[in-house]
Amino acid sequence: MFPKTDTVLTRVETPAQTGTRSYLFDFNKGDFVVRDGKLVECDGMDALKVWIEKILKTEKGRYRIYDGTGYGCQLEDLIIGNTYTLEFTEAELKREVEEAILKNPLVISVSNFTLTKTANALTIQIEVKTNDTAGDIITVTI
Repeated sequence: MFPKTDTVLTRVETPAQTGTRSYLFDFNKGDFVVRDGKLVECDGMDALKVWIEKILKTEKGRYRIYDGTGYGCQLEDLIIGNTYTLEFTEAELKREVEEAILKNPLVISVSNFTLTKTANALTIQIEVKTNDTAGDIITVTI
């Protein structure tokens, strides 16, 4: 009844294609941005920035909802209570960040990785290139 074929088609859909919505999130307050009693929608680079900050702040393997998806980034083992050299830590952080961000089908490349560590925070600054942009600078503090 069904034709026999060896071809497997895969389609990756973006939020615009699936009709899903993205909402602005204030990571400093830990809550969605609300105006006039409604969540503020975002699209394009704003939605990508929210997605990037969320994936970098979500520790891979911590939440069951993401089991089997590979969603998140393993940063805690690299920055909390380790005795790794600074060079190794920076190289692994860069690899983890790039690997996580490149999972988004809209992202073409990640470059210009800058890491700033203070006593209680880690700030990662990257340049992200998409089909629509030449390269936007995104800063995430963890």
